[in-house]
Amino acid sequence: MMRLELGSFPVESIRSGSPGGYASGLLTVDQEQLRARCLEDPRVVEAEIDIVEPGESTRIAHVRDVIEPRLKVAGAGHAYPAICGHPPDTVGEGVTHQYEGFAVLLAAEVPERIRRAVSAAATSIVDMSGPGAVTVYSTLRYVALTLRLEPALDLVEWNETLLSAAHRVSDTLAGYLRELEPPRRHAYALDPPSERLPRVVHVHTLNGSMVPGIGSTIYGYAKHALPLLLHPNEILDGAIAGDAVVTYPGKCTWVQVNNPVLPQLYERHGTDLEWLGCIVSRTRWGAAAEKELSAFQTVKLARMLGADGALVTWNHGGNDLIEVMLTIQGLEQAGIKTVFLTIESDIKVVRLTPELAETGSHEPPLLFSVPEADAIVSTGTLAATTSLPAMTRVVGGDSVAFDFERPDVVAPTSGPLDLEELSGAYSPLFGHFDNYGIGTQSYFDY
Repeated sequence: MMRLELGSFPVESIRSGSPGGYASGLLTVDQEQLRARCLEDPRVVEAEIDIVEPGESTRIAHVRDVIEPRLKVAGAGHAYPAICGHPPDTVGEGVTHQYEGFAVLLAAEVPERIRRAVSAAATSIVDMSGPGAVTVYSTLRYVALTLRLEPALDLVEWNETLLSAAHRVSDTLAGYLRELEPPRRHAYALDPPSERLPRVVHVHTLNGSMVPGIGSTIYGYAKHALPLLLHPNEILDGAIAGDAVVTYPGKCTWVQVNNPVLPQLYERHGTDLEWLGCIVSRTRWGAAAEKELSAFQTVKLARMLGADGALVTWNHGGNDLIEVMLTIQGLEQAGIKTVFLTIESDIKVVRLTPELAETGSHEPPLLFSVPEADAIVSTGTLAATTSLPAMTRVVGGDSVAFDFERPDVVAPTSGPLDLEELSGAYSPLFGHFDNYGIGTQSYFDY
């Protein structure tokens, strides 16, 4: 039986100083030590280290990933296995220490050749105050890394170099917690329930990539193919991580280990449901037959587990929606009631999803749907409708170009930004595409 204990260390303020360390909510950051960790790789040409706190008049540009520093202090493996530690031992057991309310933010401007190779390599921003500070990423304290790499790196090497540097910094900061006693502890284990309860599986559809070598990783590998079963503790312990190319926040590293679905299901396990685990199903296949195979295999695993119900979550948009809808259809046709968050024996299909339609358009909000998906909970829209004020301080880069179809439309990062005018279809606010409803955005039903 896998049992994981997370020891939490809340960060209430950050200061620069040497040596680095943590005590009573204060994180002291040795910026020169962290810069040196970035520059250990000669492919990193320049590294700027900034401390950023919520409420500041600060805008962070070119966000590539957000990583919560974590440290395994007991049990097999390494937090974020295969990225930070080898071999990629199975994680999810023992004791892991984590910061609470703090993360490493990776920022890097996308070179034009990378933008041409992957059109979704868009620019994202985080505002730490003002009307744009509505996402969970505006509430965190950061050590922000702004990296510039050797100009000749190819796509895969560019991605790997950025992530390796950010995780080295994350590892260093996590190391401050090694000998400390956590103020808060929480244990997670799927103990067998004492009575027969509805058996529920979480289907976690995870964005892959049609570009080889990039995309969300499982145990460090982006080439995950057919669906696989993970214990939720593996996800909480960092088995899934994001990449630095396609930076939709639903696939960033921070949200994987802070996925709110997991503790909510743990709270209900043994009370009104039996949680069977997480089927991780890759999306963004190129061919219809591949999408169908992925959906069919997900349904097969759920049936083999004896699932009565399934919670389907989605962390990306567009192309990926086809596999998700086919999975929902297959689960329902197999007699497995598919719901989001609320598990009841007779509830219809409910799925948490952002809408894809552009502002003011008459196109349907979902790219693809099936009759079985007959009750959908919307978490809003990808469309940009917010105007942002000027900011006093800028981190990550002095200019931004949000619309990859109009790369010549450039604006100063520090100035006022009309997002609808500058970004076209999608909001560049990191976290505005709120997969799990964890921000403070609100939406209206019509």
